[in-house]
Amino acid sequence: MSQALSKPAHFHRKWTKGALFYAALLLAALIWFTPVITLILTAVKDAGDFAVNGAFSVPKSIRWANFSEAWETGVKNYFWNSVIVTGCKVPIGIILESMAAFALTHMEFKWADRVFAYILIGLIVPIQMTLVPLTLLMNALNLIDTLTGLIILYIGFGIPFGVLVMRGFFRTVPTAIIEAARIDGASYFRIFFRIALPLAMPAVVSLCILDGVATWNEFILAQIFLRSDSNRTLPLGLVEFYTQFSTQYDQLAAAVLISVIPVVLVFVFFQRYFVRGMSGAVK
Repeated sequence: MSQALSKPAHFHRKWTKGALFYAALLLAALIWFTPVITLILTAVKDAGDFAVNGAFSVPKSIRWANFSEAWETGVKNYFWNSVIVTGCKVPIGIILESMAAFALTHMEFKWADRVFAYILIGLIVPIQMTLVPLTLLMNALNLIDTLTGLIILYIGFGIPFGVLVMRGFFRTVPTAIIEAARIDGASYFRIFFRIALPLAMPAVVSLCILDGVATWNEFILAQIFLRSDSNRTLPLGLVEFYTQFSTQYDQLAAAVLISVIPVVLVFVFFQRYFVRGMSGAVK
């Protein structure tokens, strides 16, 4: 009889814990989404509606013209500059990082561990410490205020983390596969592109997401090395946009939403590869 009574009590406690857990998750999600919801509501209002009813009210009418006005006002130029920088930096950087990680993992040479440790020093050195020597170097190379110079800097700063991630994943690739390919006469270059890189595709996709988001949102280097308005990337351009339209919150919100949408879309489409790639990278 006591066992029959204890089962409903145990089920009730378990159900209560589960309900509290999901209620806490729902509350955390609402808190996290509040700025996003506020941004969306502000981006589709007109200036009068925002001034009278505030940011948290439901818009009386949807004003899609805010996006086109913000786009034509200057966001278009900043957006395409960010697309060029991100579109060049991410694939070039990942290829270089993958090749370096493959060499450090499956090509035997004497100083592999020391070279890897030297590369990881790049994760320790703060960007702020490198600004003065980098400014002198970029000025000597005539790369100040150029997207090419910014792409080179981004590639250099991204190599340590990329090598760390890809090396962790390449270590999960069985050595027997590499040795069998070498016995068959395949070069390391052929093994990398035909065997290792396809096997590491989950890690490559994960790195694309992380690297793409970091490059898209980077501000410090762009602020230091880009001078003209025509070369500004999106994060830097939004600051300039804010100084010009500080009272037009509808267009400001629309501009910010335009900058966020590409990152969200990339993560939504590739999120199923993300956890798999990062779990393999840390093994």
